[in-house]
Amino acid sequence: MEFNFYAILLSLSIINLLALIIIGRKQNISVYLMLYIVITINLIGQYTISKSDFLETALVGHRLVYVGAIFTSSLWLLGVAKLCKIKIPKPFIVGLLAYSSFVLYLACNVGTQTLYYTSIALEKHNNYSILVKENGSLHILYPILLIGNVLAIIGMLIYCHIRKENVSKITSILLLVLNVITMTLYFVQKAIDFPYEIYNVAYILVEWIILVLNGRIGMYDISDSIAASIDKNSNYGYIILDKKLRHMSSNLIARKFLPEINNIKIDSALSKDKTPILYAEFARWASEHDKDSKSTIDTDTRHLNCSIKKISNGHLIELIDITHQHKYMKLLNSYNSKLEKEVTAKTERIELLQDKLILGMSDMIESRDSNTGGHVKRTSLAIRIFLEELRKHKDKYKFDEQFFRNVIKAAPMHDLGKIGVDDRILRKPGKFTPEEFEEMKTHSSKGAKIVRQLLEDVEDDDFCEIAINLTHYHHEKWNGQGYPRGLKGPLIPIEARIMALADVFDALVSKRCYKEKMNFDEAFNIIEESLGSHFDPDLGKVFLECRPQLESFYIQMEEEEK
Repeated sequence: MEFNFYAILLSLSIINLLALIIIGRKQNISVYLMLYIVITINLIGQYTISKSDFLETALVGHRLVYVGAIFTSSLWLLGVAKLCKIKIPKPFIVGLLAYSSFVLYLACNVGTQTLYYTSIALEKHNNYSILVKENGSLHILYPILLIGNVLAIIGMLIYCHIRKENVSKITSILLLVLNVITMTLYFVQKAIDFPYEIYNVAYILVEWIILVLNGRIGMYDISDSIAASIDKNSNYGYIILDKKLRHMSSNLIARKFLPEINNIKIDSALSKDKTPILYAEFARWASEHDKDSKSTIDTDTRHLNCSIKKISNGHLIELIDITHQHKYMKLLNSYNSKLEKEVTAKTERIELLQDKLILGMSDMIESRDSNTGGHVKRTSLAIRIFLEELRKHKDKYKFDEQFFRNVIKAAPMHDLGKIGVDDRILRKPGKFTPEEFEEMKTHSSKGAKIVRQLLEDVEDDDFCEIAINLTHYHHEKWNGQGYPRGLKGPLIPIEARIMALADVFDALVSKRCYKEKMNFDEAFNIIEESLGSHFDPDLGKVFLECRPQLESFYIQMEEEEK
């Protein structure tokens, strides 16, 4: 059997492509899948040239080689940027695409112009066909593109290794070595008269490295893990309709939430008889001039958040089950009828604890430590009571409603950094040693880093700042003796000062493995005595005014736990 270097590489590339499709994580492979495809196209071109008997056939392979080679380097650049969490500006991407397309145009039009190659001919060497080319004046554009991309990749990897803490050092070193090997093979190929394009071996190495790293890449990307967790928890239903409101597709969760969907077949339109709930939702939506909107659907057994959005060829309906949150909020509102009326009058709609990120992270904390999880839930509701009292002091503090909503949304995240604390400390059934306490104190800084990373793409800057500050500084003290930075007085962000009161109060009145709970008199006395030392004295006085509501809330919680 005749040995063919390019046939072997092409076979390996096809196997790698199939392996990526079969085992690749759906959230990760979009850029890498395109990279595998263009590498395969490149090797198809190389194989075609090697087996050609006529120049015309070889030129077809030549064009495929350039399609693959040019876009392989560019896609590899984008893939590494994604892995390194570096956002490449759109003008740069457009410029790179334009430059690559121009080089491709020159390379694919040999014979009609002599700018890229002044001449090109087909020769046979040891049963292999090769193209013998004389470079034109613009051929230099191609190595500039390749070397420029490789240098940019190496630069990004070095930057990530030195400066980026949220990128794997092992992965960056491995990819850095691979790119150095690629560049070395390219220059070796140009320096010696070798019958094969040996730098193509680097393409196969790239594919193997991506396959090996595929699972690890997914582990480093928390957004993928959250998306997978959401899918596993089955809390989101989706329905797609075309522009004529015909049912195109829906997932099992949507059909579980709204069984009426089972009354219509694919390609059948919504109707008042068979799908009364969805039909009514679209009637309401149409009356609001087709704007993207959200509403609540109440069925016999569920409360659902429903959002309708326009997509390219129709509409996307998202259903989120908020039954648990709905019942939880009703319980909270029942604590005090007057409080319920004020909340109803001042807010059109209190945001439910439905944010998938905050709820998901809170559940992660609770899964590690039941005391911590209960603490998160209790402090989140205590914050609501405290903020309701602060609404009465708007003239003094100049808070707007958006500030209140942001603090409520951010409160469950305040102890997120405990995820990074070792279990031997987090679950220790007793008091900490000084060394253990120092490690526990790192949770606020760790939490701020996690929140900053999680909210990196969130456009609400006010919420992001409040969430990061609240997580980072809720253990600072008014007298400057807190941690992690020892901030003093008004230098402590006010959202962190608010969180500190609810956080400490819950710790006082709750039972822990190393202490019994305090009664309300003792707890409120400690809070009052700590005004001006531990706590903001003005905010602390407002917190003390919440005593009746807080006592009622904690008594109710205790009765429910019995």
